[in-house]
Amino acid sequence: MPPPRNRERMVMIVLAAIAVAGLAYLAWSAIGWFGVGLLGLLVLFLAVRVELEDNRPVGHQMTPGLYAGQYHSETGQGHAERAGRSSERLAVTSSARFAGLFGAALTVVGFGLFFLL
Repeated sequence: MPPPRNRERMVMIVLAAIAVAGLAYLAWSAIGWFGVGLLGLLVLFLAVRVELEDNRPVGHQMTPGLYAGQYHSETGQGHAERAGRSSERLAVTSSARFAGLFGAALTVVGFGLFFLL
């Protein structure tokens, strides 16, 4: 699947920002600024987890065969398949970093206002 064009990317960013802002409003109305801070921590945790997993299988520490099979299948791919997979990873990573920035902003604002007020 090709990476989204700039217009599609901007529309998705706006829709995601509206959705998270709506959830932040619900958290604020239910718990207050502490809820906004917790929502920010949740978004930040999920973004870091997605970035660390790097679109690979995740298993228990004692399953080295899972990781070895994944790397073995990637080394057998052609140049075009590896380039496509690399562009997919880049798109996921950039989205995860954007979500991480948004989560960090929610965390700072939520807990900052919670402790100030």
